[in-house]
Amino acid sequence: MSEMDRVRRPLGLTIAIIATAILYGVLPLLWLYLAQEIAVSADENSLLGGAEVTTWDWLAGVVGGIILLICILTWWGHPSWIRFVLMGIILLLTIINLYRIVEAAVNPVDPIFEGQLREAENQVLLCQLPAFILVPLYVIWYLNRAPARAFYRRIPLSALAQPAQNPHRNTDEESSAIY
Repeated sequence: MSEMDRVRRPLGLTIAIIATAILYGVLPLLWLYLAQEIAVSADENSLLGGAEVTTWDWLAGVVGGIILLICILTWWGHPSWIRFVLMGIILLLTIINLYRIVEAAVNPVDPIFEGQLREAENQVLLCQLPAFILVPLYVIWYLNRAPARAFYRRIPLSALAQPAQNPHRNTDEESSAIY
């Protein structure tokens, strides 16, 4: 295989993986860290209406870490079916996050009894609505394009541009010459 036949990761695939890693991996981990720091600070200073780190916060952090691992495998390109795992988990998390956004829009949080952190979380979720629509659409669209499929199959892009050469195929002229 020459240098021109090298399998390269398309730029669109790189953009899709980075966007997924940021939106579904890094942001939940940062939110968990922020919630934990605010909860510790509120406890140390005996503040009312501070923050409580819930099981959902921890679950989002763990899922964020798993997403980062999936993004690393997707970046690497092995195993080839990892792109389907990424698409499936993005769809699942998008549905969950859209439910959370609708819930945040319908049920406002009382900052006195439920904490200012939950109010801020709801506002951040509402601001992330365009990202939770556009990023999954782009990622799923791009992972199903020919350059991304070729990358996961380890086929060089130059091979996609050339028509397939099959030495065993019969043309009409060959078959008429035989009979």
